[in-house]
Amino acid sequence: MNRTKRATLVSLALITVLVVPGFFVVVPVGRASAAATWTYALYVDGVNSLAPDWAKYTLPALQSVPASGQVNIVAMVAIRGAPNVLVEKISGSSVTVVETDPIMDMGSGATLTWWINKYTTLWPSTYNAVLLWDHGWGWQYICTDDVTGHSIDMPSLQSAITNAGKRIDVLAFDACNMAMDEVAYQVSKTNLVSYMVASEEYEGAVGIPEDVTLTPLVNNPAMLPRDFAINMVNAYQQYYQPKHGQQKMTMAAIDVAQVGATIGTFTAWAAQMNALLPSYKSYYTSALRSSHTMSTTYFTDMGSYMTSLLALSGVTDPTLRTATQNVQSSMASYIIEFWGGTTMTDCNGITFYWPNGNTWKTTKVDYMLTAFAVDTGWGNFLNSYIG
Repeated sequence: MNRTKRATLVSLALITVLVVPGFFVVVPVGRASAAATWTYALYVDGVNSLAPDWAKYTLPALQSVPASGQVNIVAMVAIRGAPNVLVEKISGSSVTVVETDPIMDMGSGATLTWWINKYTTLWPSTYNAVLLWDHGWGWQYICTDDVTGHSIDMPSLQSAITNAGKRIDVLAFDACNMAMDEVAYQVSKTNLVSYMVASEEYEGAVGIPEDVTLTPLVNNPAMLPRDFAINMVNAYQQYYQPKHGQQKMTMAAIDVAQVGATIGTFTAWAAQMNALLPSYKSYYTSALRSSHTMSTTYFTDMGSYMTSLLALSGVTDPTLRTATQNVQSSMASYIIEFWGGTTMTDCNGITFYWPNGNTWKTTKVDYMLTAFAVDTGWGNFLNSYIG
């Protein structure tokens, strides 16, 4: 059960009732009294199996963060079985229901656009971070809605951000497997996101530990977006590293603009890989087998693969070796912070897609809709490699 009672809505247009232990406080709905330095906005899609985790893990952690006039912590909350979508503001242990809205499709990019526009209007701030809270499966989707059967794929994610037209300083994924080059590159196409924080692997049940993550920001609201993205990774490490059984975990902070600026190095690498395919296919397969793949099997750590490829004595083509080293240099420029558990020491913070034949047959059409597959030529390489 949620340890704080939610407010009862008195008037959508004028007031809400804030429930504080011991007494009621009536507060105006809408903008903060003065623009804050940060707004941390959660898009909570609990219209699926994660429904209990909001009240069990995330909300209590948010309520443990000290209240701050300079850091707005707000959430759009949709829980399976609930009659409405709630817009909430969390300030210390108090939770204010700012708005009650009809049920929306949380697996729709249009709903995410609505939320970006909503929170930036109600809580203007110098910087803002958006956290997508739900299931994730890399390039395939983020945020599933079990009622509608919909989820947000990468083209829809790009459109959702672009259509809102608001600057997002940090885009964080409290979801599994979202630290993929396919995801980061698609987000870079918006030209609206500065940094991305995501995990290559599955996340623990607690997900991003919000209290450990946000308390440093509340204590130092002048923190810049790059530093906050790095802080999110450090907080993840601080929470999970001491815990038994959390060895297979990762978190990375990624410079999104730099991903877009350096994508040409991967494009050149993919082109040379394709050119050498007839004679080098066995080397590619050998490197893939010795690389670190995630629990999803077909998400391969990019840095691990580049290292494995360069380690093969038969890979002597100078153009390919230089192209591989260039990809490594690009990764070093855009992965600004990384932590991996004890079984992830050969990982670097970002994956890319390399399926087997049967999986490629079932995912090819959807994968070729991603900007990464088309713009880099990687989709064409996979098609040629797999046959």
